[in-house]
Amino acid sequence: MSFFILQRDNTALGALDRFFSILTKHNLNKVYNRRCGRYRLIVFSNLAGDAPASYETPDGAFIVVLGSIVHKSVGSPACLPGLLAEFEPGNFTWNGLLGTHTIIVHRNNHIYVAGDGLGTCRIYHDRTQRLWSNAFLPFCALIAAPQFDVQACYEYVINGSVFGTRTLLAGVSSLPPNVILDVDSSGQSKQIPRPSPLAHAPIVSSSSMDEIARSHIARLDNVFAPLASNFGTRLRLSFSGGFDSRLMLAMLLRHGVRPSLFVYGSTDDEDVNVARLICEHEGLDLNCIEKRPAEADPEAIPELIEQDLFAFDGWKVEQPLFDLGVDRKDRLARHRDGAVPLNGSLGEIYRNFFYIPDGRSSTGRLVSTFYSPYDPAALTARFVEVDYRAALAAAMRDAIDAHDDVLERAQVEMLYPSFRGRYWTGRDAQLNQRFGPMFFPYLESQAITDTAYIPLRYKDLGRLQGHMIAVAHAGLAAYPSDYGFPLDGARPLKYRLTTWLGTQRPAALRKLSFRLRHRRMENRSGELAPERLARVIDPDLPILRALFAVPRLNSCRQYGLAATLEYLAARFNISIPPER
Repeated sequence: MSFFILQRDNTALGALDRFFSILTKHNLNKVYNRRCGRYRLIVFSNLAGDAPASYETPDGAFIVVLGSIVHKSVGSPACLPGLLAEFEPGNFTWNGLLGTHTIIVHRNNHIYVAGDGLGTCRIYHDRTQRLWSNAFLPFCALIAAPQFDVQACYEYVINGSVFGTRTLLAGVSSLPPNVILDVDSSGQSKQIPRPSPLAHAPIVSSSSMDEIARSHIARLDNVFAPLASNFGTRLRLSFSGGFDSRLMLAMLLRHGVRPSLFVYGSTDDEDVNVARLICEHEGLDLNCIEKRPAEADPEAIPELIEQDLFAFDGWKVEQPLFDLGVDRKDRLARHRDGAVPLNGSLGEIYRNFFYIPDGRSSTGRLVSTFYSPYDPAALTARFVEVDYRAALAAAMRDAIDAHDDVLERAQVEMLYPSFRGRYWTGRDAQLNQRFGPMFFPYLESQAITDTAYIPLRYKDLGRLQGHMIAVAHAGLAAYPSDYGFPLDGARPLKYRLTTWLGTQRPAALRKLSFRLRHRRMENRSGELAPERLARVIDPDLPILRALFAVPRLNSCRQYGLAATLEYLAARFNISIPPER
């Protein structure tokens, strides 16, 4: 995604110019620079050097869209005149919009900024609201004496992302979802809340699985028909042996598109074998991509890691920054020859994602079940478990507008797209737009609507999603899967028993399982080898030691994420705030 900086009254002008020079070095170029009263709006290209789509009227009103967008079945840039003409902040809805995007409108001496309907594209601001951006790094570079947000650091290292309106920096927040920013030429700003496009209505209890499957296929038609008509064979599908990518392929074939496919893995991986079998029988092109560790001249390592720092806006979901460009180059390559990739993340809206029994639950149970993969021995005294849990519970309540911590089952299901999807999957979706336009069909409100009320007995074992694939394209559902059975077929007893046992595990046991699995230190090799990290940071993480007992960070993933924070701290002189 291209990104913008909206700056009031020449805030940190010297630092801003220095930051611009670094961005240019990394192929992030200024393509739009406009004064709007006391504000300066700067818009940058994406990593491929492409300017964002824009449209301006003769009277000076304009619209810029960063990321991917389709409006009323019309793709960008053709849809922009109509979207600008219809844009009224007090009446704005996300109905008819697809894509992961940030919309900027200038009209009548006001600048309006709106994210996508799910709220995946976060819009950040500093404490004084003098600096706004949909990118995180400008705040690291431009605010004075930056400090980490301690809770956010723990969330990131433990869970791979940051939740709610928090960011990794204290004093830097993001707008809540479905809020439009309004700044006027005098320098005043306000937030305009709008209704979420996500709708959740109870399903008639007597509805059969077939009726529900056909209803949700019809909803997906509203997503895939515009994608098919606008992009056709330019669509490129990330494919595997599972449910989500199979359903996407079924929907594309249903709408007359035969996309090219790519799969990650080595030649003997089950995902690759299943994908190859399907493509051979269906006559589809398949590219098998085996990501290999990068080898580099040790002297080049600092520059390669800095390139990744700016490509991924400071941090990636779940992964450290130190692969020396392997991921960055792969994401750029997905867009070669004008290809528009599709990704199946969040497809578990049709399945039992949290693997907990049906019925009421609580935010506390979900924190224990899914957001507590840590060993207390790896955390310093700065970690206060009750505060950590309370912050996550509060973010969950905000995500679904819940008023207490006891949750009906539908509220639990809402948390998957509105909490996990928005702040974990959504971060990755937003980052992917920096490389070129890309769509995530299951993040669209048209797909998510009503999934919270699907009876769990249909979601369990992927029964509903397998049937949806069969409804969309019967032949695809009959192929084998990496689960060991055709997706429209009977679930073997062993699979059913294993799934049931996993669902019945008590929350306390699931909380404990991480530390049991990580009693010994994993081998820190490859991208996390001390001799490689030493090119950019001290591998002992002297700054992050205030929060983590580094010798006890046995998980390579968690050590790598803590090392990412150490790199950010060293690169931008970010400190840990003192204890209160």
